Amino acid sequence: MLPIQLLRIKIKNNGKNIAPVFCEYSDSNISELHLAAKMIEEFEQALEKKGKKGVLAERISMLESEYGHYKLVRGLYTLLERRCIFTNMKNATTGINNIGNKVSGKFGTNVASITSTIQPFTIRRELFEESSQRGFALTDIEKTKIMEIVASRLGLSIQNMAEEMWSDMEDNMILSQICKITPEQLIAWYNLSLMQTLLFNCTKLEFSVYGGSNWKRVLRDVKRLGLMYNLQQQQQQKEHEQTNDLKSIRNIADCEVPLRNNAIISCSIDGPLSVFKLTDRYGTAIAKLLPSIVSAETWSIRAWIVRKTTSAGKKIYEFEMSNKESPLLLDPYRDQVKNNLQRQDFPNYDTSSTSVFFDSSVEEKFASKFEQSATGWKLIREPDPLIMSDGKALIPDFMIEKYDKKIYLEIVGFWTKEYLENKIHKIKDILKRYNSKIDFFIAINNDHYTTVSSIDNKGKASNSNVLSTFIDRTHLILYKNDDVPIRHILEYLKSIELEVVAKYASHNYNNLLTDLDYIITKGASNGVISIDEIARKYNIPVESTLRIIRSDQEKVKGKGYSNSNYIITGKYLILKSKAQELDVLLTDTCKFNDACLVLEKNDIPESCHIELLAKLGFDIIWKGIDFNNATIQRKKS
Repeated sequence: MLPIQLLRIKIKNNGKNIAPVFCEYSDSNISELHLAAKMIEEFEQALEKKGKKGVLAERISMLESEYGHYKLVRGLYTLLERRCIFTNMKNATTGINNIGNKVSGKFGTNVASITSTIQPFTIRRELFEESSQRGFALTDIEKTKIMEIVASRLGLSIQNMAEEMWSDMEDNMILSQICKITPEQLIAWYNLSLMQTLLFNCTKLEFSVYGGSNWKRVLRDVKRLGLMYNLQQQQQQKEHEQTNDLKSIRNIADCEVPLRNNAIISCSIDGPLSVFKLTDRYGTAIAKLLPSIVSAETWSIRAWIVRKTTSAGKKIYEFEMSNKESPLLLDPYRDQVKNNLQRQDFPNYDTSSTSVFFDSSVEEKFASKFEQSATGWKLIREPDPLIMSDGKALIPDFMIEKYDKKIYLEIVGFWTKEYLENKIHKIKDILKRYNSKIDFFIAINNDHYTTVSSIDNKGKASNSNVLSTFIDRTHLILYKNDDVPIRHILEYLKSIELEVVAKYASHNYNNLLTDLDYIITKGASNGVISIDEIARKYNIPVESTLRIIRSDQEKVKGKGYSNSNYIITGKYLILKSKAQELDVLLTDTCKFNDACLVLEKNDIPESCHIELLAKLGFDIIWKGIDFNNATIQRKKS
């Protein structure tokens, strides 16, 4: 994004529409391409000659006079400057070995000859202190005398000291490194920056992209940037233009949004000027979203821009653009391959970021805590969209799944009353449409209430009347400090587990026991019955299967045996006859390692060894942490 002073615009359609004045080039008009190439050349020469920033700025000013486009030249200069590293002469010298291999060009001997490690601010401080002690230097002789004293004290020559004392000032900084870019790339980057700057002052932004992967990627960026959005279906105006577009839309496998005839999916975002607070931050977030939108093969944008006019004050203009009429657009800091510009053109792009996997640090913290809780429930980020009765879609932040049960979680960061009302309306509509067959939690940041024009700045989420309309207050979570608590969710999941286990156990009790008796009577091939296999056969949770089997055992007798024909050991049933055989085989065994070998040879799973030995009446004596030193012995009666 460029400074607002460098934005170039044109008003069209009798003052209704606004558009940036893009930098374009063609075979018939190569002046702007030539300008970009000339400016890149100026930077490369400054790098080669160790030129100062002030001198480089003066040479760029000459190009302003030559080409007569102040905003264009200064805009390109601003972008190029962002790809540069400027250092003072001291740092350029001491760091020559570190950056020499990264920077085009060679350092001159005049810079390398300076070996002092004294910083410029130290030199200035010594000169000012000496001058204050000796009085003002009113003549050149007195000035030279003070400089000689300080130079001698610091071990510098007067010439070197004079060169270094102001070397850390901005105009005296030396260009030490530049990330290369071609003229075509620079122009494409400039065009994108113009659009970003224009959207900074929008009141509303609507956009559409085609393709499931594009929607997933763009919506991830929307939520990661904390933007307030609304995803919906819209009717196309011209039916004869929609045929090819609908073919691509229907391939949105990732989103799975059911589309009606003549419908496209669009996303609406409140602009920064609709919010009185956080205007700069929110406007910057929208600007950051634009590269993600235009990186799609097919896209369209519509925005309402506020501009000050001399006659009518503030006025709202419309800005519309799609991939069909847009110039070349490129963000060199994104992994964006568009219009035959390849990824290798930007080798310094850093792809290490947590946002690759999570929309925000809030979501990442929640996911990390949930996974550490080891509940056995599967956490899915951004599941398939839930479609409302009016055709709108909601993509929750998370879905928690187990036993064919799905619990959704939506995390709300920045919010307004209208935004929260809209979000809760969606959730209520979805719950009604699915006949309450799904559960929906909503977590609201109680610190991020944002004032808008229609309401005042009173209260937090806990006091908001809009929350009183939520169907189930037990599914409302208020959080602070970007940390969503999970205790309430875990308790709810536990209650579901108990309910599901009891339900399946009740419905399958008689059939499962009858089947189990048949297996025992027929005789298992190796005397070991897997509880997992029984659970899969009846398509019920393992916990339900265990509950049925345990309820069939009235009490425990003797050496871990029950009145039934088997012993429950972990997730296996060991037939009583099998256990008796093992008991005999282990009579003369003393080492724990040898006992495990006996059990393994008799098809007893490793996970059952310790528990089965205990139920057979053995104690395990550990002698340190070495497995091989452990022994077993019969429990005393």
